[in-house]
Amino acid sequence: MPLNWFLFKRITRGLWFLPALFSVFAVLVLAAAYFSTIFFADPIKSGNLPITVSQEAVKGILSIVAASMLTVSVFALSTLVNLLANASQSGSPRAVPLIVEDRRAQTSISVFIGAFLFSIVGIIGLSGEIYSTSGRLILFGATVVVVLAIVFALIRWIGQISVVGRVGETIDRVEKATKDALERLGPAALYGCCRSMSVTGSEFAVRAERVGFVQHFDRERLQEIAEEHNLNIHVVTRPGSYVDYATILAQAAGEASDDCLTSMRQAFLVGGQRTFDYDPGYGLTILAEIARRALSPAVNDPGTAIDVIFSQTRLLGDWARGAYGEQAESQFSRVSVEPVAPAELIAEAFGSISRDAGASLDVTLAMLRGLKTLANAAPSDFGKPAMQLAHDILARSELSMKLSQDIADVRAAVEEFGPAKAVPEVTDRKSLGSATVVL
Repeated sequence: MPLNWFLFKRITRGLWFLPALFSVFAVLVLAAAYFSTIFFADPIKSGNLPITVSQEAVKGILSIVAASMLTVSVFALSTLVNLLANASQSGSPRAVPLIVEDRRAQTSISVFIGAFLFSIVGIIGLSGEIYSTSGRLILFGATVVVVLAIVFALIRWIGQISVVGRVGETIDRVEKATKDALERLGPAALYGCCRSMSVTGSEFAVRAERVGFVQHFDRERLQEIAEEHNLNIHVVTRPGSYVDYATILAQAAGEASDDCLTSMRQAFLVGGQRTFDYDPGYGLTILAEIARRALSPAVNDPGTAIDVIFSQTRLLGDWARGAYGEQAESQFSRVSVEPVAPAELIAEAFGSISRDAGASLDVTLAMLRGLKTLANAAPSDFGKPAMQLAHDILARSELSMKLSQDIADVRAAVEEFGPAKAVPEVTDRKSLGSATVVL
C-alpha cells in the first residue's frame, strides 16, 4: 500500500472524520435547497407541486430535531467515553483504538451530530426566509430522510452499547485486526516482496532518523526507486520493529546517491507506537495482555485467558496453513525483506501468558493444546518453537503448582511433543529466567 494512501486511511478512521463528513453533507443539502431557485428560475405555483409545506411546519420539525439531537449527541459521546474506559480496564488500553475506529459506532454518532447541524442551519435559513417554495419542499424531503436516519441510528446504537466494552467483544476486535495483518503479511511472511536476495556490489545503508517503531514501508515506492536507479533494495527492519538512530532500515545494492537514500528513507513510516495494520505480532501481544490481565489476582478469570489462547491458535494455525490466501508471484522483484520467523509469533502469542499461568492447570493445559495444534498444523514452522515453549511451561509449572497430580498432567501433555535433548533442572524462580531448552 502506498504510504500516502496508508496515511489517508488512518485519517479516515479517526472518530472526528465521519461526523465532519456528515456535517458537510448536511450543509450541501441545505445549499441545494437554497440554490433550487436557480434551477427553477420561474416561480413554482403551489398547485403545481405534489404537496405544499408551510414554512412554520418545516421549522417546527427542525426545532424538535435540533433540541433532541443536541441531547442525544452529548449522551452518545459520554456513553462512548465510558465504554472506552471500561474496555481499557477489562481488556487492554492498547485495544481501545480499535473500538474508536469502529465504523458502526462512528456512523451512529455521525448521524446524530449531522442531524443537529442540519437542523440548526435549516432553522437559520427559514428564519431568514431564504428558501423558495421549491426550496422548502426539498428541505422538507431532506428532513424526512434525516428523521428516518435518526431512528435507524438510534436502534443501531442500542445494539452497539450492549456489546461495546465487553472483554469478549474486545477480543473479537483484536483478533479481526490481527487476522487482517496476517493477510497483509502473506503465507510466506514477506509482505508480498522477494526473499532475501544476494547482495552484489556496493552496499548503501539507510538509517532511521528518529526513535520509535516502524509502522509501514511503501513497497511500491521502493520498487520505483530500485528500477529508476538500477538497485536491489533489502528491507532489514520490518513493521513493528523498534528503531533508533543507529538502526538500519534498508540496504541498497548498487550505486545510490544521497537523494536516492533520502527517498528510500521517506518510504518508511516510523511512529511513537506499534500499530495493528502491518504488525501481526502487535495484535498477538495485545491478546496476550488481555489474557494476563484476566489471570491477575484482581480479576481471576481463567476462562478469558483460555478464549484468548484459542483465538491465537486459530490465527496462527490458519495463517500457517495458507487460509489467508496463497502467496502470489511477487510484483516487487527488486525489493526483498527479512521474513517473519514463526518462533517470533509463537513467543509474542504465548510467551508472556506462560509466565503468568504457571499455577493455573486449566490455562496451562489449554496453552499446551494450542501449541500442539500449531505443531501438527505446520511442523516445519511451529514444531520446534512449540516444543521448546512446551518444555519451558513444564519447568514453570513444576515451580508454581503444588499438587503432584497437576504437575503429572502437565508433564503428560508435554510428552506428546516428544522429548527434548536437554531440559534444565530448575530449582528456584531466579534460575528459570535463564533456563533454555536445547532441541
